[in-house]
Amino acid sequence: MLTTAEKPSAAAKEMIIDADVHPWINNDIKGLKNYLSRSWWEHFDGRYVLPNHYLRPPLARASSNRLDAMPPTGGEPGSDPHFMKDDHLDKHNISHAILSSIQAGKLAAIQTPNEAIALATAFNDYFLMEFIPVDERYKLAMVVAAHDPLAAAAEIRRIGHLPSVVAIFLPLLNIMMGNRHYYPIYEAAEEVGLPILIHPTGTEGGFPTAVSFAGGIPSTYIERHTLFPEIGISAITSMVFEGVFSRFPKLKVLAAEFGISWLPHFLWRMDQNWHQFRKEVPWVKSKPSQTVLDHVRFTSQPIEEPEKPEYLDQVLEMIQAEKTLLFSTDYPHWDNDFPMQTLTRLSPEKRRRIFFENAAELFGLK
Repeated sequence: MLTTAEKPSAAAKEMIIDADVHPWINNDIKGLKNYLSRSWWEHFDGRYVLPNHYLRPPLARASSNRLDAMPPTGGEPGSDPHFMKDDHLDKHNISHAILSSIQAGKLAAIQTPNEAIALATAFNDYFLMEFIPVDERYKLAMVVAAHDPLAAAAEIRRIGHLPSVVAIFLPLLNIMMGNRHYYPIYEAAEEVGLPILIHPTGTEGGFPTAVSFAGGIPSTYIERHTLFPEIGISAITSMVFEGVFSRFPKLKVLAAEFGISWLPHFLWRMDQNWHQFRKEVPWVKSKPSQTVLDHVRFTSQPIEEPEKPEYLDQVLEMIQAEKTLLFSTDYPHWDNDFPMQTLTRLSPEKRRRIFFENAAELFGLK
């Protein structure tokens, strides 16, 4: 875990794309007032609060954010695009920052589809108007409410063609990702050429509509944080064995903030089971591990730090990190990583792939 800011150095002149940055909107839904219709604003009536079940680390007290990332203008860390530009993009030489809103991820906990759809549009319009014009390095992972996949597909077609929109953030419902429920979303994603981004949202296991943890609801933050890989494993397993990537061969997925050290075991187990039980899934024509390596990408933060650094080197080799891994900071959260203190043992070629080229290819960035 890295908790202190690094100083700029000559080495920081390398090209870096940060694949996971979290902007914030102050005052919860009240901050979206200018981006909601009058009828929707009256519906929420200024009292509605986005649901949350995220247990925060004790040391962070009332916030999951770094206190030194709080903008001098006031408000929450990540809420001021000008300060974020100075404090993060400029300081660490970030070529592009992919904005994915954890606030918007709370839509998975809303049980009324119309509310979720209206808020998704408001979130997207807010970031397109308040963040994107500030600096061309900001790129948006637009959010959709999967409660109504046809409405989500319409939202993708509404703004997915914009150069500033580079991904589709899909807050996960308690419906497996391979389910045909999501087909309209995948179809629209293929049509506009954007990857699907999945990410923990803090709603997991706490609401009827949100994705569940295996075995029940964790009672502590440390359990929840440790178990996040479950969500990524179940989502990818479902997509592979339900044949999503056969039906949508151009579709790409970014699994952000689920870790990576579990991947070798996961890939081996998928292949072993496919060899034994593939009569059950005749539409899966090739090894599941190859499908994952071709279609799924992962972010570096939170990077696992084993006692012996060479163990991590072996994991990176086994998952073909030069192809599958994207650097990310998780700014402005308490456990965010800094570029020059992350994956320092990489060769220059692998570092260039992980810190820039993999993301540039996935998001269509120059």
